[in-house]
Amino acid sequence: MASQRDFEQVTGFAAGSARTDTLMNAGMQLALRAAQLGQNSPHQAAKWEQIVALWEDAVTQVEQAGLADPGYVASRSLLADYKKNLAIVRIRLEAERDSAAALEAAQRTTRSFLASAPRENFSTNRGYLLSELQGIRDQLGKVQPGTTAYAEAQALSQSAQKKLQQLQP
Repeated sequence: MASQRDFEQVTGFAAGSARTDTLMNAGMQLALRAAQLGQNSPHQAAKWEQIVALWEDAVTQVEQAGLADPGYVASRSLLADYKKNLAIVRIRLEAERDSAAALEAAQRTTRSFLASAPRENFSTNRGYLLSELQGIRDQLGKVQPGTTAYAEAQALSQSAQKKLQQLQP
């Protein structure tokens, strides 16, 4: 009886170890893929969403390691790293979305401004024009560095700044 109990304990340990190894390896493969996709940023929001999904899957895999499983402590270390990376990628996704929205809003305002500018009398409506241009620059200022919209936003902001300087008395 004692030998059978010892055998069951050893085989249970080995099975638990294999299960934990499998879960951790699956998580590591997903994490590796997420890290590879995240290289050479900036990325569009859709790509950041794919990266978030991969990190979430990696977290899910590693979370399945049970407290009684051998390798549990190692799995918690991986889990902490994966959750940290997931949080970072979620922040990048939010920054990309917010920046794209800010650029689009500034572009809409710019189109509206350009459509009305030829009809406006610069001398009588200088305040309005200055306000519109400053509003465009403020909107463009919401575009964060490290996003796909940043370079375009910087160029538009410089253009708006030049126009502001031309309209200054």
